[in-house]
Amino acid sequence: MTDTQTNAGAARRGRKAPAARRPARTTQTAAVPIALVEETGFDAAFEALDPAEKHAVFRDVGEELARTLGADVIARMLNGSDLSLREIGAQSGFDHTALSRIARGQSKTGPTLWKIFALAEALGYRIELNAVKK
Repeated sequence: MTDTQTNAGAARRGRKAPAARRPARTTQTAAVPIALVEETGFDAAFEALDPAEKHAVFRDVGEELARTLGADVIARMLNGSDLSLREIGAQSGFDHTALSRIARGQSKTGPTLWKIFALAEALGYRIELNAVKK
């Protein structure tokens, strides 16, 4: 008589069942109401700035726009994909943790335009930029 041991989990080995997909890789930035400023007062204050200060204002505004709008665009593309973040990262060449941080709005500067276009290409999206004359 031979002793045999059976492993209770041996029959279940093999392909792991896919985990339930967590939806909504969304930005977590809170909407902050902007105080209304009289336009003439704003214009006068802006004109009083020296060129270096104006440049800093535009840089800061640009970074905030890139962070919030870029996060929204990337979050929508990631949510529309059937792939996991790791699979998207492997396919597109981007670090999956960086993509997650950007999509949640936690990146300090936001994504660059080339990163948005490259990710869109990898996921089968088309990015459209639009300029409208005043």
